[in-house]
Amino acid sequence: MSWSACPVCAHNNPPQSFRCTSCAADFSDPDLMAMMSLDSGGGDAPDIEAGSLAHSKILGFSEDGLLDGTGVRKLAMLGLILLIAGFLLPVHTNYIDSTSAWNALEHASSLALLFPILAIVLGLIAFLAPLASWIRSALLIVAGTLGLATLPALGNFSGSPEKLLPLITLGTLLGGWGLVLRGLDAQSDVARRILIAGAAIAAAGYLIPMSDAGLSLPIELRLFLQGEFESGSALGVYSGVFNRSPMVFFSVAYLFLPLVLLPAAAAIAYPKPTGAWDKRGLLLKPISWFIVLYIPIGFVLFLLNMLGSGTYETIVVDRQYIPYDDFRSAVLSGRFRQLLLSTAFASWAVLPIVGLAKRFLSAAQQQSSDKNSSDSNEPL
Repeated sequence: MSWSACPVCAHNNPPQSFRCTSCAADFSDPDLMAMMSLDSGGGDAPDIEAGSLAHSKILGFSEDGLLDGTGVRKLAMLGLILLIAGFLLPVHTNYIDSTSAWNALEHASSLALLFPILAIVLGLIAFLAPLASWIRSALLIVAGTLGLATLPALGNFSGSPEKLLPLITLGTLLGGWGLVLRGLDAQSDVARRILIAGAAIAAAGYLIPMSDAGLSLPIELRLFLQGEFESGSALGVYSGVFNRSPMVFFSVAYLFLPLVLLPAAAAIAYPKPTGAWDKRGLLLKPISWFIVLYIPIGFVLFLLNMLGSGTYETIVVDRQYIPYDDFRSAVLSGRFRQLLLSTAFASWAVLPIVGLAKRFLSAAQQQSSDKNSSDSNEPL
């Protein structure tokens, strides 16, 4: 098999190559053979849409699966496993006493502690009930979004952030939607608009001052503030922590992730691919993982941060002396619990957007088509 140029990326390859040495295109693939109009196949090369040769999956889920409901059911099942495991793990009241979530209602919001039960019910309905695919998607998005909103109320059990900054959270959620839609449709204008809106909202969230912004930090980082910079913009509060101790660089750098990645993703995604191969999509894949799983990744880093902490006898929390070993065990257990819950909530809140967007975009296009048809039939 002799080739001079790859039909995908136009890279020149040596004779007898079976794959492109630049983009790894398989020259034995029938579509590529047709594009080159080989003598053995004959005929004209097909009309390949720009950006159509890209990965068919986003974060492990295919577009077809998310549209026909099979992928949504798989997502519901995986989320249910995480939610059940997370809900059954004990919580530590006052960082000392261990008890079940349903016995700790007096120490935190009842809604936050018991919401996983409601989410499990919604997940079971999405998994088992004979529903339209877009309804399954809507159920998971509602459960996941509300679940993320309940996580800060559990912060006093694990020393985790006790507040989500709304604009940053909303911008990250929108950015995740835009990246998922863009990842499966390289030509989508809607995906680009959503991604740009998410980047702008998140950036505003870092700049607009808010009261108690320091509560969006885990307890070990709040200790660096020493009562200062607890109110103000997220940019100022987070920078204040870093200036106190460069040793917490990775934890603080993570907090700036949406501010850096979302505008970068919007800039990368904005130009539409002109060739068959969606090269920019390859750059967006890792960004998609970090944005969609931004909150769970945070709990992973905060877990590692506590695992690497020093050894002390006691620690003062809310004017109460607590044995450090008890405090550390409670924090590690609580953050692992929140890691499980947040992974389920974050994936439910973002990935099913494909089916929901397809439903409403198709309905809008049909309505527009009907209107145009009606207008064309009106007598002059």
